[in-house]
Amino acid sequence: MGEEKKIKTSLLFFIGLAFFTTELAWSLYNARVSKLLEGYLIFLSIVGLWMALDNLIGVIIQPIMGSISDNTRTKLGRRMPYIIIGIPSGAIFFALIPTQQTLIQLIIWMFFFSIAMGFYRSQAVSLMPDFVKPINRSKGNAIINMMGGLGGVFGYGLSLIAGLITWQGSFTVASVLMVVSLLILIWKVKEKDSYSYKALLEREQLEGGKIKAGKGKPSLIESFKAIFKEEDKSTLIMSFAIFFWFVAFQGLAALLTLYGTNVLLQSDTLSGFLPFFVALPIIIFAYPFAIIAGKIGRRNAIKIGLVIMITCLIIIFFVGFMRAAGLIPVIILLVFAGIGWSFVNVNSIVIIWELAPSNEKIGTYTGIYYFFSFLAAITGPYILGGLTDLFNNPLISPPYTLILNGAIFLIIALILMFFVKRGEVELTEEEKLARQKTIQEL
Repeated sequence: MGEEKKIKTSLLFFIGLAFFTTELAWSLYNARVSKLLEGYLIFLSIVGLWMALDNLIGVIIQPIMGSISDNTRTKLGRRMPYIIIGIPSGAIFFALIPTQQTLIQLIIWMFFFSIAMGFYRSQAVSLMPDFVKPINRSKGNAIINMMGGLGGVFGYGLSLIAGLITWQGSFTVASVLMVVSLLILIWKVKEKDSYSYKALLEREQLEGGKIKAGKGKPSLIESFKAIFKEEDKSTLIMSFAIFFWFVAFQGLAALLTLYGTNVLLQSDTLSGFLPFFVALPIIIFAYPFAIIAGKIGRRNAIKIGLVIMITCLIIIFFVGFMRAAGLIPVIILLVFAGIGWSFVNVNSIVIIWELAPSNEKIGTYTGIYYFFSFLAAITGPYILGGLTDLFNNPLISPPYTLILNGAIFLIIALILMFFVKRGEVELTEEEKLARQKTIQEL
């Protein structure tokens, strides 16, 4: 039994390689592409608009590809065919990005790269629950997210060493790592052996036909109707709080490299490495902070995290504005901001789940969470870039206020959190087990 558990755990790390490739590429992408766009575009708002292209494409293509893979049946499984096509395609277009010579060429490579990544991201996420039964999916999700975090660390690390091997070299190394990860994934993970896929095929054989997936899922309009009808507006307020803090996070993630080069006067490579100091604490503190939140309350944990982030960003703003203290204080403050973000990120969707009036509504509320977070990912870089252009004329001054603008959106989210009155209702043991099972099955 102990050996079986060990094998399953090791399998999860191999499954996580698919998610590893997405975070590896996007981390290096965010570190460099904003700087490439700045070379052609004057206004930060326009840079932010193009940096949101991947999220816009992802919102459109990922649900479609997720549904298509649900209804795919091959000898390789239903997820792996798309992963096998998507990762090499993404790697090729990713390696081409630094070769651009014009803005049009850059946008073309960005466009096709975003499509390739969206082509397999849903499948990369869905592969784990196909292998892992509901009772073990919390552990499985933790391992998959850890692999994603490692991908982010590798991506930012390649940004740092770009000064030694060139940006083209860093992008090429990342592309090679993506392909190598795929080869290991194909070698070690046989989707046809997953319990979920085997059970599906057996059921279809008994019923004499393909079972169409995707039926019975609530539409976005139905989801909105559900939360607007609630007498207590905690879900609606929580949703807007999620939107505002993701606008800050996604906007800063996309544009932080430009802040590092133009305000902190650091090199492209070092500026592209700055998000690493936010990402690292998330890997370290996500699990223990989930335990702490269970003791002090999830809403309080989020408030604490937001206060930490706001404080850090305001101090960074003054450090950057005065250019007096150098880079080390900024790095330390980014680490603490990452600690604050761990408090926020680990508890947000859990509160949404707890706000659901019944287990049957958890899917509806999960859809609401992803709608607001993806909407923020699409608009965040443009909103923060536009406000920065408004307060700093890009023709005559660096983007000093970028960090402060991010803090403003976090302050709005913090204010909203004081109006969220539910999300930590005490349940009976039976209710807790039933809700946990429903969440794991999503």
